[in-house]
Amino acid sequence: DGNRDTWVIGNSEGFPNMLVTIFDRYGRQIKQYIGIGEWDGSYKKEDLPTGDYWYIIKLNGPNDNREFVGHMTIYR
Repeated sequence: DGNRDTWVIGNSEGFPNMLVTIFDRYGRQIKQYIGIGEWDGSYKKEDLPTGDYWYIIKLNGPNDNREFVGHMTIYR
């Protein structure tokens, strides 16, 4: 339907060196990028199935090196 088809981290403009890593439920890395970006729920250009996925966000800021861990669910 074109709504919420990508995962974007909000309010990240102040962290251009932010490292984002996304994993599947087996702990396999399926996406990694640095800076502001988005993820469309695919791996090797194939849509991933409905399920839970986990992320680690490392801010890598000049005065802020916090790390956040969480999960999201893809519904197809």
